[in-house]
Amino acid sequence: MKSKERIVAALHGQSVDRLPFSPFLAYVWEFLPAEVQTAGPLAFHQAIGADPLWRGAPCPVKSIPPEGIERKTVKEGAREVTYVTTPVGSFRFAYARSKSGNTSFVVEHPLKTEEDYKVRLWIEEHTRYEINREQVEAHFQGNGREGLSLGQLVPRCKSAYQDLVEFFVGTEALVYAQADFPDTVRSLWQVMVEKDLMAVRMALASDYDYFITWEDSSTQNYSPTQYDEYIGSEIGEWCRLLAGAGKHYIQHACGHVAALVERMRDHGVFAVESISPPPTGNLTIKRARELVGDKFGIIGGIEPTQFLNLSIAALEPYVESVIADGKGGGFLLANSDSCPPGVTVEKFKLVADVARRFR
Repeated sequence: MKSKERIVAALHGQSVDRLPFSPFLAYVWEFLPAEVQTAGPLAFHQAIGADPLWRGAPCPVKSIPPEGIERKTVKEGAREVTYVTTPVGSFRFAYARSKSGNTSFVVEHPLKTEEDYKVRLWIEEHTRYEINREQVEAHFQGNGREGLSLGQLVPRCKSAYQDLVEFFVGTEALVYAQADFPDTVRSLWQVMVEKDLMAVRMALASDYDYFITWEDSSTQNYSPTQYDEYIGSEIGEWCRLLAGAGKHYIQHACGHVAALVERMRDHGVFAVESISPPPTGNLTIKRARELVGDKFGIIGGIEPTQFLNLSIAALEPYVESVIADGKGGGFLLANSDSCPPGVTVEKFKLVADVARRFR
């Protein structure tokens, strides 16, 4: 079987010539040897015997912000602050860089007052979408010519409410805002959802059959009830539209999802990607399989800190146990979520070697 055939069959719980291993290379890639980086991600997969799963391939739709917006970014100490000015008002947000984690994170959210929400509402209402043909074609001519590409479904890369939680507001402040000026918050959320659905309808005509978003689902950020009302309701509409076109939605969920995986399945999600056992997540692969049964795909299983800290000798039986727990439905072996810097090429190759022994 070719890599794409193997991955698709594995995700659908069908027979494969060998179990695919599709590593997640976020964060670790820049720390791999220079010769590996120079050769590129596709060559790396081929060298270790893995099957490429291109998570978050270029979105087939791009957002075009309205005219009249000015953005200025300045350094303020250790923070990078961006000022956004529009014809109806302004706001600011800030990021800080984590050297040890090789990532940036929000330290000041943009929406703090009711007026800020109204400014963002104006931006959403006046944002338009276009087909992103050039980037998608370039992907399929490059790395995407082999393996399975999961296209980024919507330009914001996640559901509307998750975007509010994660970037625009933050969990605690969003709860207060929903109590203090609920109509304004709901108006913004509803317009964001409408824009996402517009993008999904446009994406149906693309060459992707499988899509993903960086949803980052986790009950550390909201309750299961909030998930159903604000996130599951939107994602359920995505899944309905995709199913009508014979396409599938895969949800990136790298946090605490023990109370959410059954909801995802019931909302129409085809598979969950980056499911992580403790300590990164709160759900073992074995328990996940018990909860969702054989009609829901699982991608992941190799917990990041275990991948980093286990010795080569201990990693092999650990991977074998993950594979055994994932059986009984669609399953694709992967290191869950991202990969800590320090995981070696040797470890990636070992996991691929173990996977080849299983069907």
